[in-house]
Amino acid sequence: MGSVPSGLPLGEIAKSGPMHRRFQQLLPFTPLLLLPLLLWKFFDASQQSLLPWDEGLYMRRARLFLDQNEAWVPFAQAHHKTPGHYWIVALSMRLFGVSDIAARLPFVLLALLSAWLVYEIGSLILSRRAGAMASLILGTSYLWAVHSRTISPDMAYISFFLGGVLLLVQELVKPSPSSGQFSRWRLVFVGILFALTIFLRSALAFLPLVGLMPWLLKQVRGRKILMSPGLWLGLACGCLPTLIWVWKSMVAYGIVGFLAPLRFPLEKATETGFPLSGFPFYFASVFLNFIPWSPLLPFAVTSPSLWRNQDTKIHRQPIVHRRWLLLAAPATMLLLLAFTSSQYNHYALPIYPFVALLIASDLDHRLADTHTTQRLRERNCGTGWRSLQSIAAVYCCLASIVLVFYFGGGLLRISRQSDTTLDMEKLGLLLVLVSTVWLLGGLIIYWPRRSLQKSLKPWLTLHLLGAYLAIFGTVHLGFMGNYSPEVKALLKQPHLQDTLSTAPADLVKVDGKIATLLRAYSPIMGRPWASFDEFKAWGSGLAWIRESDAAELDFPHRILARGLGIVLIRRAPTPAPW
Repeated sequence: MGSVPSGLPLGEIAKSGPMHRRFQQLLPFTPLLLLPLLLWKFFDASQQSLLPWDEGLYMRRARLFLDQNEAWVPFAQAHHKTPGHYWIVALSMRLFGVSDIAARLPFVLLALLSAWLVYEIGSLILSRRAGAMASLILGTSYLWAVHSRTISPDMAYISFFLGGVLLLVQELVKPSPSSGQFSRWRLVFVGILFALTIFLRSALAFLPLVGLMPWLLKQVRGRKILMSPGLWLGLACGCLPTLIWVWKSMVAYGIVGFLAPLRFPLEKATETGFPLSGFPFYFASVFLNFIPWSPLLPFAVTSPSLWRNQDTKIHRQPIVHRRWLLLAAPATMLLLLAFTSSQYNHYALPIYPFVALLIASDLDHRLADTHTTQRLRERNCGTGWRSLQSIAAVYCCLASIVLVFYFGGGLLRISRQSDTTLDMEKLGLLLVLVSTVWLLGGLIIYWPRRSLQKSLKPWLTLHLLGAYLAIFGTVHLGFMGNYSPEVKALLKQPHLQDTLSTAPADLVKVDGKIATLLRAYSPIMGRPWASFDEFKAWGSGLAWIRESDAAELDFPHRILARGLGIVLIRRAPTPAPW
């Protein structure tokens, strides 16, 4: 038996040969394979429009920072969220102009950065191949791909959080030359990154931070890190923007400026009024929104790579407790969410990088060359090569269900009985494509006279390709990134742009999602008014009103545009008295 070469990451088995070395050198660039997915049709303005509620609100609020030239408290009343996320959107719009593409661009880049950070974490605690697979798995999971192309504060704070986790792993796996000391500046940066997550995502940032506690407390070195002055110095420095914002909010709004960011998360956590209602929701949400990789999760949780060799040492350095990082950390986050009554899919996004690493760990274990006796022992336990057939069977069953549902007319019945705006024909084409890939994968596994070990690599390659094409098809067919094309098309008419660029268009008795989008897309944001009397007294010359309220107009006006149940009017100037 040869010794493990010193240049390899922990958990990686060395192979000789120039081809293998060249392959290893290319693995750090694997996250770049996600770039075509992230940028496909991204710069095509006709294929980009805001998600009616969250994105419209985020873009409108970020524009207030620019319009009022105020970095901390531009709102008329106390705000419930820290402004770090708005700063990112406002800075991008300052550099590239006010548009939905400019507002989304930072989060596309942060999603790519998160994939690279997942690769680096995986390469340290598993292997470079596992890290590469984890980055691709994360980037091609459904909900993560959706939020990678939206104005999402989750992409911002998760990337900062993963940066802190990477530095922690480096400190635990590659400590300073004297193993009894810490790299002081590394821990300072860990504290800064973790504290800035709060400035980016308010109270929700505590969720992943608390989730790391079991992993750190499990290790002697981790407990020492928690008591390190460098970590606490970094936390103090990283908290300064949040403390400054709280102070300025209290100066501007009084004690409400302090209470609003505390009251909001409590309201969200208890909004349904039924404790533990989040328990079934978040468990189902993580499983369903991590498609097409979630069927692999039960096999990854029971993988021998997770439950064995936890105390192995390589080059006299202890391996990071993978089980506590890959399983206990996301499980803690999931339980914290489950004990609330909130029901928001994106709250669980910090769990997804760990799920991707967990699945990649199992797949890498299956791909690694192992001794025959070890494979026999795993086969007897039912968690080794034989479970590959079970995995393929799960995907074949799902594909069969989807195909039967589609060819049985299920999508047509849904389109007739609901008011959905989705193109069911395109959606059906996408479902057939993905299901066909899954069935081909099952055919590879069950092909006679082919060993399971030889079937794994082509199956995994096909599955990665299928997941990649599924996200690519979702974007290409317009299901991802283009959420309100009608409103954008209405406002982007050339004659309307000329009109709206000269004066603000107020909103009179218009609220809800349409109001949010109108204010986000208008070149000059107008003010909302609750009645026409208020508009006549203090409003501008332009106003959006609901078409059903047009009969209430009692002053001279001219209709400039009509559509989507709303009307743009110009108020005629009042004649001067004699």
